[in-house]
Amino acid sequence: MKKEHEFDEAKVADSRRSFLKTAGLGAAALSLGSVLKPETLGQNLLVSSSPSIPGMGLTPADDTSSPAGPYGFKYFCGLVGSPSDPNISWSDDELEQIKSLGVNMLQLNIAWGGRPAGEVLNMEDLNDSQLAKWKFRVSQAKKHGFVTMAQFGVPQVLYKASGWSIVQPACIMDPEIRAKYTRLLGEFCDRFPTVDNILLYTYDQDSWQCSEFGPCPRCSGIPLDERLSGFLNLMNEAMQKHHPGITLWWKPWEISNGQAVKIVKEMNPSHLGLILNPSCANEVYPFNDRAFKSDLGIKRTVQVAADRGIPVIGEFDYTLYTGYYAITDYFPRFVYEQLQSWKELNGVVGVKEYFGFAPSQFSVNAEMLRACMKSPDASLDELLKEIAAPYGKKAAPLMMQAWEYTARGVEAFPWDVTYLLGPMGLDKGDKGAHPWEPVTISNSTWETPAWKTNRAANFMMTADFKAHPWVFEDVGLHLEDSAELLFEAIGFYDKAIAAGGDKVSDIRKQRDSIAAVARAIRGKSLHFLETLTAQDARLVGYDQKQTGIVLKRLDALLEKDVENQANDSVVAQKLADFRKDPNAWLDANLNPVAYESKCTVDWNKYVPYAR
Repeated sequence: MKKEHEFDEAKVADSRRSFLKTAGLGAAALSLGSVLKPETLGQNLLVSSSPSIPGMGLTPADDTSSPAGPYGFKYFCGLVGSPSDPNISWSDDELEQIKSLGVNMLQLNIAWGGRPAGEVLNMEDLNDSQLAKWKFRVSQAKKHGFVTMAQFGVPQVLYKASGWSIVQPACIMDPEIRAKYTRLLGEFCDRFPTVDNILLYTYDQDSWQCSEFGPCPRCSGIPLDERLSGFLNLMNEAMQKHHPGITLWWKPWEISNGQAVKIVKEMNPSHLGLILNPSCANEVYPFNDRAFKSDLGIKRTVQVAADRGIPVIGEFDYTLYTGYYAITDYFPRFVYEQLQSWKELNGVVGVKEYFGFAPSQFSVNAEMLRACMKSPDASLDELLKEIAAPYGKKAAPLMMQAWEYTARGVEAFPWDVTYLLGPMGLDKGDKGAHPWEPVTISNSTWETPAWKTNRAANFMMTADFKAHPWVFEDVGLHLEDSAELLFEAIGFYDKAIAAGGDKVSDIRKQRDSIAAVARAIRGKSLHFLETLTAQDARLVGYDQKQTGIVLKRLDALLEKDVENQANDSVVAQKLADFRKDPNAWLDANLNPVAYESKCTVDWNKYVPYAR
């Protein structure tokens, strides 16, 4: 007798036969011994075909030109609230404050993986309470003149373990799953006939895809582009039947550059749009991190979309995830540069702020966004002078300098090392202290096409247990460079405070925020550089002259550590102990166990059976 989890050939055969029959394949293909030809898959399985939508044909309905609007775009989409401040009531005042930024399209849900404040992430979350909330939001949006967009992860996973260590996708080749989401999208369109845009994530947002190399009997051996293009075509067809003219926006998140381009080529362009990160290999950061035109994957995807008449909305972040990291704001130059970068790409008809707008969190970056939308042809210098003017004639030029050095400090941070930014000095509450074991770099990866391709090229470390000392040196030097620039910004903030004026309290708030980050980043840099210098000292321990040179460098680093931590007793004692007996100190501090490596389980070997 077979156990439930064992591979059952008869069950697989029934599953394939049922699916192929539903998809309309001929009798020859129903023979399990026959080979499924690629051309047959493309034409009949909806895996790469572009089915015609009744009454629409194949002519793209969306103009990819950018008529005059917010910053010259057709759309500026924003979220009401953010993952760090989700309890926004959608009041008249809140919506008008967001509208003042130039926003003309609102996303109806925050749609964040952790479901802050119980926000809807998947269509299955739309219970009676949520439906009532959404009806109010749609009404409020219409009242204030906004276009609306819903966002969902589709299809919702059947099961996931904490941290996504095990994921069981809902298979998009399963006739029951296809029928389920055809029905759910149709019902949504019927319930909300004035919502003209739906954004679908097909990875993340509690959605996932079967691997062609995995155990799924329907997806095994079939490339993702063939499956996903057909599924999205089917979803769009279902939407058009219930709400002709509605636009399906798709975000090719967690898939490779090559897959994204292939899928865009295979999808029906009618009433279809793309929403893209500025970087195919990274999050939406508020600066050009090998992004926009310098990211050839994004550039190529936009080109293919434009050639096919598919409009693109580009995402940007006007802060750095306010509330998530220690540094989040006070770099208005980045706002201008992101908008300009999307504007330069032909076929981009709109922008979408990625993290969300909570009016209580608005600061100088929001002022820059408002100024850009009001004066889209103004230069960066003109815009900076405009938003600095309220700080007073004496303080304004100093604030501009402070913001510039803050921006430079952010750019100098080693973003290309690891996806896990917090432990690199950006964790909230980090005050510059560090442990006295050798420094480590936390890094991460997930079992998705993007992480196994383009993101592996974007980050030095994704699934690494060892790295060359030069990597650690590079990180330490970049962190110190970043800290130096932020301390330069603090100097200008101090001068602006001394200049006086009506906004001194706001200046001090900005200054204290940046000062905390500068200390944290410098503390992390010192941990990196002290670790390496201590090992340098052990390396040359037999050479008195070389040892003296290295110990002098380590003494200077420890002295800077004491200063950075405001003479904290722990680090002050470390310096005193070092000066008393360097050899004993080297034995007790930052001393690696060179003969030992820690091995972890390869958790990706745990793959659930298909259902």
